[in-house]
Amino acid sequence: MSDTALALLQLLAQEDGQSLPRVAKRLGVSASELQRLLTALGADTRYDGLDLVETRTDGARTLLWLTAKGRQLCANP
Repeated sequence: MSDTALALLQLLAQEDGQSLPRVAKRLGVSASELQRLLTALGADTRYDGLDLVETRTDGARTLLWLTAKGRQLCANP
């Protein structure tokens, strides 16, 4: 797993429900880089996703949350 992926998991472990732009800014990555990362860490089986992070829509905003599997991984490093 990349350093950026680990940083994303740590960021969400500290504060779940962050917006895509905020996460991209805090990680220092572009929106497209973050989307690729979310594909790898998400639950989409077409792309062998790890099911560690999920997106939820709150009106016009998309927020990122750890899945139960992601929380478990962060709790037991």
